[in-house]
Amino acid sequence: MKRETITPGKVSFILSALLMLLTFTALPAHADFYVIAAGGRGAGTEIKSLPHTISSPGFYYITKDLSCSGSHGITITADNVTLDLMGFSLGGAGGGSYAGVYMSGRSNVEIRNGTVRNFGNYGVYESSDAGQGHRVINIRARDNLSYGIYLKAKGNLVKGCTASGNNYTGIHAGIGSTVTGNTCYENLIGAGICALAGSTVTGNTCYKNGIWGIYACVGSTVTGNTSYSNDKHGILLEGHNLVDQNTAYSNTTSNMTSCGTCVFGTNVGAPSP
Repeated sequence: MKRETITPGKVSFILSALLMLLTFTALPAHADFYVIAAGGRGAGTEIKSLPHTISSPGFYYITKDLSCSGSHGITITADNVTLDLMGFSLGGAGGGSYAGVYMSGRSNVEIRNGTVRNFGNYGVYESSDAGQGHRVINIRARDNLSYGIYLKAKGNLVKGCTASGNNYTGIHAGIGSTVTGNTCYENLIGAGICALAGSTVTGNTCYKNGIWGIYACVGSTVTGNTSYSNDKHGILLEGHNLVDQNTAYSNTTSNMTSCGTCVFGTNVGAPSP
């Protein structure tokens, strides 16, 4: 049998092929972080300074903390965009009507993996109910002078985020959204989570917010949440909600509002029948 000689050129080719495989292969479908291998950043576009406008679909990322004043940090004017903060932060100067990430009427935008802080208005903001299908994953929205994450769009996913120290509500999600696995605390004069009609609110923790822990509009499913020590209602229900496996305790006005059209399962802090 003839033995093949592995030359340095062949070794280089094999290593390059492995690097490409790592670069373009995502983690399994259940994971929320994606691998960008060293040297593989050419697969997307690096944002190197703020302010920046994303005007074409694609993958965008940052590789260091970025800050700006007197403008939105990143403005997205295209659909089908993924913005990965790669563990870094977008920082504002704390004044003006500006957002860390701003979009209006966009579709299918994903923002993930980092911090958006100290902007004069919103951390992450979709300003139009014509928008749809956004995903905000693993974002820390803190110390913004309005909302942490505000999505007027419909059909959003907000997952694994932390919203704290914002002046108003931590997370606001439009009609038909899923809000899951988030932590919202010490948002000063707003709610921890506000979810509009037909949403699913599950597995969140909200405490010491200025108004409600969780507000769920009509036709929403509210399961497995914890709402503690909020200044008004722990869980405020608008009607025709399924409410199960929640814990609401030590909230100032009520732990959970009465609701004649809701279906209650087993909850701690549920109103008396």
